[in-house]
Amino acid sequence: MKEFHSEGPGTVLVAGAHGVIGRAAALRLADDGWNVVTVARRGPLEELHERSTVRHVSVDLLDPASVRENFADLARVTHVVYAAYVDLPMKAAVEPNTAMLVNILDALEVTGATLERVVMVGGGKSYGEHLGHYKTPAKESDPRFLGPIFYNNQEDALRQRGQERNFSWTVLRPDGVFGFSAGSPMNIVNGLAVFAAVSKEEGVPLRFPGLPGTWKALHQATDAGLLARAVSWALTAQAAHAEIFNVTNGDNFRWNQLWEVLAGFFDMPTAEPQPLSLSDQMGDKDGLWQKMVDRHGLRPTPWDTIASWPFVDGWMASDFDMVQSTIKIRQAGFNDCVDSHESLRTHLEYLRSNRYIP
Repeated sequence: MKEFHSEGPGTVLVAGAHGVIGRAAALRLADDGWNVVTVARRGPLEELHERSTVRHVSVDLLDPASVRENFADLARVTHVVYAAYVDLPMKAAVEPNTAMLVNILDALEVTGATLERVVMVGGGKSYGEHLGHYKTPAKESDPRFLGPIFYNNQEDALRQRGQERNFSWTVLRPDGVFGFSAGSPMNIVNGLAVFAAVSKEEGVPLRFPGLPGTWKALHQATDAGLLARAVSWALTAQAAHAEIFNVTNGDNFRWNQLWEVLAGFFDMPTAEPQPLSLSDQMGDKDGLWQKMVDRHGLRPTPWDTIASWPFVDGWMASDFDMVQSTIKIRQAGFNDCVDSHESLRTHLEYLRSNRYIP
């Protein structure tokens, strides 16, 4: 067992550490002085594996016996950040996504951990955005819609166990997270960057591949760094006890404006939008991508892990306003904000400087 060498504010377990949200949260909390236990099926995060205040547990969260075994020496855990996710169709997603959260909480109880607070990261699907047009701006007080929606099951399990076991909880609802994750393809920034890079390599202008309505709709994003700061705040803030908060950048954007940021970054001309199924159009580009990796000296990232094209297609098909009110979290004391155009540019620069894209 790796011994911690820092007292810090406590010991926080971050589930889903290789995802865009979990990674950002783990990095932030380590910088904030927490003892951090990262949890994922894969190995430790590259950026954190040598930190004396960070240890990693590789485990399949869907296997309750394995979770209990691997959590047996985690009695010092005081807080949990839950950002794990199994990507399945909505009905099929309910059982496994709820089970992973429950398996963590049950294993920590068995090991004797005294939890103080669990921060669960949900999202805009709680308002039905994945179903089509919905009430905007969406507020935390809006009534639930008819399921299935796994966030509801997770929130119910969190409330029940918090009441039974005397720990506090907070739910954060970001939307459209801009950030970085290696080998976790459900990442819109990765998808946009690779689509642009491949288009440039093929000598074609950068065309928006979404629906005409998406091009003009009012959308929102949540910078991963901002979300990580919100997680850090929510772990200890009294105002966050037993509350649900929307967390977005504080502005909104339209793709017909944000697209210029992407085109400018790659120094590409644009052309009229052309709706495409990227799942179809990008499916045969693995050979081209390997040539690009070799030619530009990029990290050898497999094509099937660099981006999820069905995930990007989902964004591009959202031809309606997607807006969540952030008044509640600001009134509670978290006032951070980020310019969404700058957020996209910053994460594109990270991908380039770390040789993920040319």
